[in-house]
Amino acid sequence: MRFKTSMIAAVLGLALVSACGGGAVEGTIEITGQDYAFEGVPEIAASGAELTFTNGSGVEFHEMVVFRVVDGEERTLEELLELPEEESESLIEFQGVLVAMPGEDGFNPEVEGTSVALGDAGRYAIVCFIPQGADPAAVEEAMAGATEGPPDLGDGTPHAFLGMAAEFQVEE
Repeated sequence: MRFKTSMIAAVLGLALVSACGGGAVEGTIEITGQDYAFEGVPEIAASGAELTFTNGSGVEFHEMVVFRVVDGEERTLEELLELPEEESESLIEFQGVLVAMPGEDGFNPEVEGTSVALGDAGRYAIVCFIPQGADPAAVEEAMAGATEGPPDLGDGTPHAFLGMAAEFQVEE
């Protein structure tokens, strides 16, 4: 009887670990951007996993900038975002960016692609630096090459400071 009870407990334990995840998320990880948060961000992702991005907003243009925080950096994401760009650049390793019009799937505006691959193990973050109230039509026009230089997106508060920033770990 004791053996049967132990076997049942072991099976239930395995089922519980499977249901709770128990490890790094592999494969394709679908992230959704809302006004003003990211949904679907895992606590731990596997090195080599691919992030995709969908803009769940019906109004705002969003981006998902992916970066790895250098080893040994202990400041919070909020503290890193507050740093001057010249200082923060040495503390992060850019991984990629996906942009998306309201209600659409994301794409890389610089190279052909619809995902960002996660690299080495470490601390990662995703953020949206688009200012609140940026006109999606102006962004689309600029990305189509109709304007020279970066588009004028206004001076609204960047979405990252409204809550559209998230951290996760990547493991081998």
